[in-house]
Amino acid sequence: MAWLTPATIETASDAVKDLIREHDININKSQKVATLLLNAVVYDSVEKNGWRMDAELQRLLSKRKGDLLEYVISRENNSDVCLRYFTKCLAEQGIDFETTQFDDEEKLIIEYGTAIARDFHNIPDDLKKRLRGAFTDEQIAVITGMAVVINADNMFETIMDVH
Repeated sequence: MAWLTPATIETASDAVKDLIREHDININKSQKVATLLLNAVVYDSVEKNGWRMDAELQRLLSKRKGDLLEYVISRENNSDVCLRYFTKCLAEQGIDFETTQFDDEEKLIIEYGTAIARDFHNIPDDLKKRLRGAFTDEQIAVITGMAVVINADNMFETIMDVH
């Protein structure tokens, strides 16, 4: 159970109400969204930037690769909300993580996401070298940026105890 009282349309600040109207946000979508909406900047930084990074990752690589990255990080972080969401995203693409065969780039993304979630201070040099052989510098920057954003999202969910 969340230890903060999630925002409601009645209790939301004017800035949050403006954000809700401007982007047609459903404050009742989830306890997580309502907790993020305790402050407009928090929502913008964690949730909205996540969607922006996801769109950029899809543009440069693919939805499948983006969802795989976000799935493995959320799985490593034991993030209930995000893990359910990305499991659903993968299933909609016909992917069962345990049985699907992945190509070499997908395996690299899975390995990199897992390494970041486990210990971002110690990404193996061999993994970095293999990433540079498979992706452009821009693609690696975006993959890493998305990993940072989904980790932040997972952390918020866990710290706020929202499920």
